[in-house]
Amino acid sequence: MLTDTIQISGLPETVIQSVSDRAKAVGTTAEEYVRYLIEEDLSSSSLNLRVLFAPVREQIKGSGISESELNEILEEAREEVFQKNQDKK
Repeated sequence: MLTDTIQISGLPETVIQSVSDRAKAVGTTAEEYVRYLIEEDLSSSSLNLRVLFAPVREQIKGSGISESELNEILEEAREEVFQKNQDKK
């Protein structure tokens, strides 16, 4: 089995520490944890929600809307759909 090394430079210390902390929490090394993340991502046959909603998250972040305002908008939309479904019954 051919194995190569991938070196990533420029990661903030906070990211490196977070990876180390997460790896330790699950009982493995940082290297094994990152390998798992890469292999898991590449083996996925469909895009996960984090990837699919990345543009939406960026648009929300850029809009300046607060989390509470966003929650209110989503709750109003949920209630509207619920009411429409109730009216159909």
